Amino acid sequence: MPKRVAIIASIWRYLSHAQHMGDRFLIGYPLAGEWHKPGVEVVSLYVDQKPQGDQSEARAKEFGFKVYPTIAEALRCGTDKLAVDAVMIICEHGEYPNNEKGQKLYPRYEFFKQCVDVFEKDGRAVPVYNDKHLSWSFEK
Repeated sequence: MPKRVAIIASIWRYLSHAQHMGDRFLIGYPLAGEWHKPGVEVVSLYVDQKPQGDQSEARAKEFGFKVYPTIAEALRCGTDKLAVDAVMIICEHGEYPNNEKGQKLYPRYEFFKQCVDVFEKDGRAVPVYNDKHLSWSFEK
């Protein structure tokens, strides 16, 4: 039985990190001269922003998963308990403010924290892949 994966993303549009990585799990990729489809199933998605060119709803419809309005709902797949085997956080791209150093304030830590909140409330944790560093802030 394939592992159930939730994708948590800032945006999902053509050439975004979420599209590149998510599509590898949805449709596969070439490996050693053959097409390889990972033994996982994307079962839910949370997208923070839906700019022009958003592909999240189209991908969900094509591959049979749901786009949820919150991270907690995506991890629980609309139920009251954690319902995935792994989480992939891809927070790159989107309209977010910059700090005084010119750093884009992507909410990577906040996305991760919301996942941990679900783990704590539901009494179970699953592996989390976090694309990029966890935060622009050392304190976080």
